[in-house]
Amino acid sequence: MRILKIIGLSLIIISFGACKDPNNKLKEGPRSPGPNGPLSASDFNRDGTVTKAEMDEFITMGPERKVGLVAYFDQFDTDANGILSPKELPLVTPPFAFDGTDADGDGSVSKNEVKTYVKDRLYRQMGLEEFFTLIDTDHNLEITPAEMEAAHKNGQLPHE
Repeated sequence: MRILKIIGLSLIIISFGACKDPNNKLKEGPRSPGPNGPLSASDFNRDGTVTKAEMDEFITMGPERKVGLVAYFDQFDTDANGILSPKELPLVTPPFAFDGTDADGDGSVSKNEVKTYVKDRLYRQMGLEEFFTLIDTDHNLEITPAEMEAAHKNGQLPHE
């Protein structure tokens, strides 16, 4: 009888462990696209300069890039309770939009978790078009390596 209890308890423990996703991207997040965050990812021709056309193309690849992550959160929090539940999360497109935001790994994302996640990344707080305009200090519709470096020094763009 004792062995059956031990086996039963072991199965319960194993089943709880199986519920946790060891590759929980909501908690761990995506890998960095490069040292300049979205500027690295949007430099499609890899020449070190990001043009407005490249940024515009990058923005079309993820609707959250247009408005910033906190505003995007509000679009999917259908019950307005400040939490994206396991019921609401499957409605998010693209499905990776909130990867890295689930700090406690509980499988849901709170608005506070999103705010904490974006606090050190200005480009996640605002739309990337607005961010592009901020970093393009000479307003020639290109962000040069010098402008990227200035953004790093000014704290507008952390090294990823």
